[in-house]
Amino acid sequence: MSSEAIQGYFVDGYGLLLEHAQLSIANLASVFNLVTILDILLVLGIVSWLWLKIRHTALARGLPNFIVLLLLFVISKMLGLVAISILSLALMVVLLVAAILIYSSDLQKIVEGAFISQRAVGRIKTLSDADANEFIRELSDTVGALAKLQIPSLLVVRVTKPVSRLIEQGMPLQAPFNRDFVIDTFSHRSKLSAGAMIVDRGLIVAAGSTLTVTSPKRFPFSLDNPAIRQTATHWEALVIITSKGTDTVSLLHKNNTYAKLATGSLERVLKSVLLAK
Repeated sequence: MSSEAIQGYFVDGYGLLLEHAQLSIANLASVFNLVTILDILLVLGIVSWLWLKIRHTALARGLPNFIVLLLLFVISKMLGLVAISILSLALMVVLLVAAILIYSSDLQKIVEGAFISQRAVGRIKTLSDADANEFIRELSDTVGALAKLQIPSLLVVRVTKPVSRLIEQGMPLQAPFNRDFVIDTFSHRSKLSAGAMIVDRGLIVAAGSTLTVTSPKRFPFSLDNPAIRQTATHWEALVIITSKGTDTVSLLHKNNTYAKLATGSLERVLKSVLLAK
């Protein structure tokens, strides 16, 4: 077969593709108009929103597959490949239904987390400076007592971002922050003392939380624990740790670490973090 014949074969094939797909410069111009661009931007916005909501859940594994099927559907529609467009659309529907059935608990948590966040925002707006200072004094006094008694404890205090995701890994509570309750909880070995106590603006909202991991074999109250570091950096929460064998306190917030902090300096550091504007 000569080179001219091979070239003619591909030219004829390309012409046939253009004829069936009706793909031309004029057709593309009619397809990619202002409405199409707005549709694309809307889809990108929805996908970005979904990624922010599910990136820390098992649902994140299925999103790339859905995007691939969506791109395949769009391209096949443009090229006039009816069978492939129908198949990709059917697979997208199957993927969505499977995600709803398999990850229904994660979807429920996402929805509930949105409502929790809205309630938390309302609670923050009503917190006065006097209440904040009183809470910090009680928190400092409680942590100081835990350190002096050398009781291992882990407290996570919300600073800016909602802590609903951290609550999910523990036992939800709704109790005012109380020194005796905190000390009594960590003094006895139980599920409540095996993880972090989550505090949100003067309320104990969860106890026994394993933060960003589910059912770990070990959950040490240590600055080396990746879940604790992720809580401080990603969720921007204040992490407070007291340990057995020492009367000092360790604090972690974002990328700032206060190791072996004396109890006398505790209230000052707490104010610098929790009252920062």
